[in-house]
Amino acid sequence: MKVAIVHYHLEPGGVTKVIENTLSAWNQTSLDIQTVALSGRPYRGKVIPNAQVVEGLDYSDAKGSIDPKILVQRMKDAVMDALGSLPDLWHVHNHSLGKNPALTAAVSCLADQGEYLLLHPHDFAEDGRPENFLSLQEVYKQAYPTSERIRYAVLNHRDKSFVQKLLDNSLSQVHLLANAIPFEDSSPPIPSADSKLPENLYLYPVRAVRRKNLGELALLSAAYPEKHFANSLGPTNPAFLDEFANWKSFCRELGLSVTFGLGETVSCSFPQLVDHSQAIVSTSVAEGFGLGFLEPWTFDKGLCGRNIREITQDFEKLGIDLNHLYERVETDLSLLSDPNSLPKLLERALSAFYDNYGKTPPQHAVRQAYDSMIDQGRIDFGRINESLQKEILRNLVSSPNELEDLRKQLRMTPPGKDLVAKNKESVIKNFGLEAYAERLFKLYLDILSGKNEQVAYADGERLLECFLCPTRLNLLRTK
Repeated sequence: MKVAIVHYHLEPGGVTKVIENTLSAWNQTSLDIQTVALSGRPYRGKVIPNAQVVEGLDYSDAKGSIDPKILVQRMKDAVMDALGSLPDLWHVHNHSLGKNPALTAAVSCLADQGEYLLLHPHDFAEDGRPENFLSLQEVYKQAYPTSERIRYAVLNHRDKSFVQKLLDNSLSQVHLLANAIPFEDSSPPIPSADSKLPENLYLYPVRAVRRKNLGELALLSAAYPEKHFANSLGPTNPAFLDEFANWKSFCRELGLSVTFGLGETVSCSFPQLVDHSQAIVSTSVAEGFGLGFLEPWTFDKGLCGRNIREITQDFEKLGIDLNHLYERVETDLSLLSDPNSLPKLLERALSAFYDNYGKTPPQHAVRQAYDSMIDQGRIDFGRINESLQKEILRNLVSSPNELEDLRKQLRMTPPGKDLVAKNKESVIKNFGLEAYAERLFKLYLDILSGKNEQVAYADGERLLECFLCPTRLNLLRTK
């Protein structure tokens, strides 16, 4: 079987790692698959043996993108050079993300030509990326081709349910294809001698970005002053630098036992940092695949913190027990200086949220958003913006009753050894490279069994409606 893997670039990062893991997975099997990876930039890694640069495939806006028919021909020429013939199947990553409208249109051309396609969206222009979405305006009606020869692969339960609605009454199917997690059984690292490492450490091993919800890490430290909470790395996005610095100074002012960017202040390796921790923590409010809910167990560490059930519910079906995690952090509205101003704030956020996509909020949108955030006078801390989080924290630290209530909700006791071992076994069994290779190869065979070449196009507005919903509003994901 000959497969052409397509992505805008092969720079270090999420999708490139998925492609590298895919090839590593196949190398561990006896499957006869020849591959070439097509990219708009040269590949500088060592895992992908056969990579070809295709001019016009890199990121580009609508004005700068090339004629999609030219792009298709260049892609075919590159595959011919690498494999000696055209591929049996095209495996295209993030074709509809809005990073290059020419690729979106090129995929449409391939579909119209009867090619076999696996379309593999990791992220969506419809999900909080209005600039990407608007760049697709001229090609959006062709963004989601369907036929018996075209399948979609998505990362999590939420995306599968949304894409199923998109593809309703079409000949295409959507499949859950969770990312692989490479696992190597190795000896524990030599303990770090760095005296700056805090004791009783609860580590959040992520780079600081807004959706990681750093304010909730501060909330945990307020509720559990005997523990030390820390995230590992500071931001690389210039837009988040000021907010990151603000959280640092705010937590120092309140005397909270939390360190932001700990990994950049100590002289130890990441494995040593993990080994020193009592548990791994997550307070994230938005994820793609959900690696942070799986990887800690492979480190022989328990996970504490916030669950995102729309992402993780499929994990639980595979024997990974996350029932000890919380899904909301209820804090009293009276801790806000002006709780009556919240509806107006939501109205402004919703108007901007919809307007960015050229849409108008539906009737009763503010009420729907408000009711989804607030229950009996208590608001989910992970749904509000940084300024409101700081208001609540400032009033919370001097309220013993509120802090005691928080501890009852948060349950920050590390999972026991038996649960850690059980979850680790389930992760390795279901998300290891071998299991991934088998799932993906079966999916390829299913696609190649498609007979009918007839192509129709799904209405992307259905997908947009799924993401652009008042009850999904999170003020940490709006400006």
